[in-house]
Amino acid sequence: MPSGDGIFRYRDGIAAAQIVLFSISLIYAYHFRQTRRIGWFCIGVFSIIRLVGAGCKLGTINKDSDGLWAGVFVCESLGILLLIFVLVEMLERMNKSNTIVHRWTFLTPQILTWLDIAISIGGFVTVSKKDSDQLLPTDWSRASTGIMALIFLYTVGIAVYFWLRRQQFAKEERRLADCIAICVPLLFIRVLYSVIFVVTADMTWNAVKGSPTAYLMMTFLPEVAFVATCIITIRSTEPGVQDRQGGKHARVQEERRSVLNTAWPGR
Repeated sequence: MPSGDGIFRYRDGIAAAQIVLFSISLIYAYHFRQTRRIGWFCIGVFSIIRLVGAGCKLGTINKDSDGLWAGVFVCESLGILLLIFVLVEMLERMNKSNTIVHRWTFLTPQILTWLDIAISIGGFVTVSKKDSDQLLPTDWSRASTGIMALIFLYTVGIAVYFWLRRQQFAKEERRLADCIAICVPLLFIRVLYSVIFVVTADMTWNAVKGSPTAYLMMTFLPEVAFVATCIITIRSTEPGVQDRQGGKHARVQEERRSVLNTAWPGR
């Protein structure tokens, strides 16, 4: 197995920072799961993907193996859709509290995601058969990135529609709308990074072996800021609307039983 040169570089420092920060977000995702809050799955899986990718990148310092680089490539190719779906979850939460659009509105991103997964599998098979230039974009990766951008724009359209009607929501849901408004520009930067690479095929914008500064400014920092903003917002919200309604229903039932016991002791 080829050995790495053992040099800790700029890009490795970013990977080390990812290990620290996404470990924290993974802990919060587990907390959200335990407290039945939104976002736990997408934030949790996204954190795991970034942790695995960063671990593989650090591993290449001492072992320059194809397996580790493949791990970096796969992990860097994943994740954006999970961030988009954090916003979709917030919009669904708002819609449950005050119905603005039909629930089928949120099915479109899911359908497009399955199509994107199918294209990504085809692209991976194609790239695995190439003997060289495996990191360069293909027709498959361009199609996949195009669908991802379409899902993003569709979600932004829904977000704008909700924002224009934000006064119809309670304070807690308006807080979610504010979070979405902050996160959309951050996610736009991240999506743009991927789009630039597949359009230009310029390795400067490649997440695996491209410019560390470009990666820092257009991937690492936007992703960290996005996840941090979502975590802060979700922490300040109560469990989902359905859970709150269930709890309220239980309290009403308990109050009714108390009244009955007072009126008819022993019944």
